[in-house]
Amino acid sequence: MFDPALNSAALPGIGACLMEGFVPAEFDQVLALPAQGLASVVCCALGYRHDDDKCAVAPKVRFPKSEFVKQL
Repeated sequence: MFDPALNSAALPGIGACLMEGFVPAEFDQVLALPAQGLASVVCCALGYRHDDDKCAVAPKVRFPKSEFVKQL
């Protein structure tokens, strides 16, 4: 559902990451969204990677599904 926004951010080199665990009602209050007729639905961090970020060039690790998924 949110992939077009993540992909659109990636095109000009902007990093994006969906945030889990946020409480929409509390975000709404802090940002005064109800007064504007708005409500939060997703939370997404956006930004640029620092040039000296050592993790940016680190090899990615992908674990086999059998190591973290158990079918019941």
